Amino acid sequence: MTETTAQRQTMSRALVWRSLGMLRAVRGLVVVSFLLGVIASALPYISAAAFGPMMQVVADAGTHGTLSRVWDLKGPVLATDDDLIGSLAGPVVPFGVLLAAWAISLLLTQLMYFVNAWVSAKVDRMLVTDIRQRVHDHLQTLSLDFFTASRSGALMQRVLVESGGVQRLLTDCLMPPLIDALVLIAAICYLLAISWQMTIAALILTPLALISLRFAGRHVQAATRRLLNADRAMAAELEETVSGISEIQLFNAQSMRSRRFHEVSEEAAKSDASIVVWMQGTVNGSQVFVAVSTVVVLLVGIGFSASFGLTFAGLMVFTGMVPTMFGAAQRVLGAYTTYHAVAPNVASTYELLDTRPTVQDRSDAVALGDVNGHLVFEDVVFGYVPEQNVLDGLSFAIREGETVALVGGIGSGKSTVLNLVLRFLDPKQGRILLDGHDIAGVTMASLRDQASKLAQFPFFVKDTIRENIRLAKQDASDSDIEAACEEAHVHSVISDPSKMHDGYDTVVGVQVPSGGQKRLIAVARGLLRKPEVLLLDEPTENLDADQRARLTGVIRGYAQDRTCIVISHDMDFIAAVADRILVLEHGRIAQVGNHRTLMAEGGLYKRLYEAQNVDPDLVYPNPTDKNAQAVAPN
Repeated sequence: MTETTAQRQTMSRALVWRSLGMLRAVRGLVVVSFLLGVIASALPYISAAAFGPMMQVVADAGTHGTLSRVWDLKGPVLATDDDLIGSLAGPVVPFGVLLAAWAISLLLTQLMYFVNAWVSAKVDRMLVTDIRQRVHDHLQTLSLDFFTASRSGALMQRVLVESGGVQRLLTDCLMPPLIDALVLIAAICYLLAISWQMTIAALILTPLALISLRFAGRHVQAATRRLLNADRAMAAELEETVSGISEIQLFNAQSMRSRRFHEVSEEAAKSDASIVVWMQGTVNGSQVFVAVSTVVVLLVGIGFSASFGLTFAGLMVFTGMVPTMFGAAQRVLGAYTTYHAVAPNVASTYELLDTRPTVQDRSDAVALGDVNGHLVFEDVVFGYVPEQNVLDGLSFAIREGETVALVGGIGSGKSTVLNLVLRFLDPKQGRILLDGHDIAGVTMASLRDQASKLAQFPFFVKDTIRENIRLAKQDASDSDIEAACEEAHVHSVISDPSKMHDGYDTVVGVQVPSGGQKRLIAVARGLLRKPEVLLLDEPTENLDADQRARLTGVIRGYAQDRTCIVISHDMDFIAAVADRILVLEHGRIAQVGNHRTLMAEGGLYKRLYEAQNVDPDLVYPNPTDKNAQAVAPN
């Protein structure tokens, strides 16, 4: 046995044992489903066992010249001439009982299959819902770096589709084959009691069937892994097309996106077709084994019946049971093939569940409690990759009631500072203190209760304004929401029927297409929690003059006695609201001051300000100069 095979078997056992733990929530239904499955699987064998003796009685009646005498005759319990069986092999069961047993078992088989399917469907539903919920909820615990390194479409595929593989492993690959195996063992014991020689003849092709299905299973698993990766890529491509449709149409890039989607779609289709072919091959192969085994049973039974002590009833039992046995064996081996198909999905699901957030609460973390907002960075070092630091020994302090702006070039670490404050990221070195508490030693939930952030691209669900604001505080009342909107200077806009027809019941994203209105609603959401630390990332983006003035009022009002950090490329807005400006360059504070002092000092801040505030003469040339140029001699 190679190391690779040993590792594969170890992984398979680990997947199975871990999945069994998922059954605790539905163990009662699982027991019922298991018992119903045993009964449903056993009934076809009972009908076959009754059919042989019943046909023996009919044949005996025929030898007496009239079939009508069949009701007066009896048949054996066990279709054999073995003297050791004694009375069980003799005519002890009336024909009517045999006929009733045969007919009832046929009818009950279908009924039990239906009832079992109903119970199994309920188990499937509960399992897949529970598993998807676990994966979804775990996804929400992961750190920001996990999501920045992943494609949204691929993650959706893992949650919505691949997680269902655990349910299929349990309900398609474990329970049904276990039931079939138990009933199959009982049936083989019954056949051995009739004739061990005929039993061997009936099962002689089984090893060949096992080898062929094992071969097919490996191909199914390989194709499934290819399909899994292709489906992730296809979902990611579709998500990117949907989210970027305006730019795609703007740049006439539809053909390029079409080619990319076609490539991954074709790969997924090829893998899916390969799975279908191999799965169908296992089904057809099993049918071949059933047919050949039935022929072998008939030939051996006819040729050696005297030597084997086989009666006509026994031959009928074997002929009826072989297809049933191979059907059960086919399901058992098919479950093995299905396992190879779902194992990559199961492994992917557990890989996701085993992913740990890089930023976690320490074991001794405590709740932060109320704070005043005094924020300190002490020699903070951070980098997204080991060989390059975005922040390199950053140190500053912000007092309660102070509004501080962070400015700097692209990639200077401004947004990184906000993410460090909220512990979406942890520094490599240094400390961040809030009212003297190292934020690494407090729970993230209590820290984020004291801080709110307006993201550069605020998140909204397709729901009402009221419910989008309530996202920040699920137990907030309608009056709390309206008060937050008042503080955000957006209540008058929402209440104006000419602007918001349904007021707070207006659906964001459908009836609120304005980016500026959405941004002010997002500000209200941030204020709902009454945070002591307010973080604003590009707050004036998409705002018109009126909305910009409203936001300025928010900062001057709400942030008057709270800590506020503002990031913006709108240098005039920075100059208007900031008590102090920190200029970031090369991961450190390059300049500190207000607008006037920094303009007088020169340096990076002045260059950034002047780059945004272009000389009007360059945009609107002096008309007299233009006329002079027009009449100037050559």
